[in-house]
Amino acid sequence: MSIDRFILHKLSREANEHTRTNLLRLFVIRIRSAEKQEAVRKHQYIS
Repeated sequence: MSIDRFILHKLSREANEHTRTNLLRLFVIRIRSAEKQEAVRKHQYIS
């Protein structure tokens, strides 16, 4: 199972609000990181 799917799975099942908040923050960080990597790849492809 990928880490993203694991986070989503835990997020959907977690009852503790503090833990849910931290999981959501982690997921947002992973999304932003992936967006940055994609932007770099597109820039390298164009150059």
